[in-house]
Amino acid sequence: MAKFRCPDCKNRFDLDIGEFDEGDFVNCPECNLELVVEVKEGKQKLRIAKEKEIDEDEDEFGFDEAYEEE
Repeated sequence: MAKFRCPDCKNRFDLDIGEFDEGDFVNCPECNLELVVEVKEGKQKLRIAKEKEIDEDEDEFGFDEAYEEE
């Protein structure tokens, strides 16, 4: 078990980081912020998971809504 601190709410929590691989997602038990496991210099750390930015011109399938009529 290792102690971690949420970068958002600063809550400290224990996590058996050995059960997770790099790129796995973990949620803060206090604020439910999504964190991702990252390995730096041989140590596993948690960082805030970046949300995929959604282009407002694209629909849910990734197609551009703008089109030209002939």
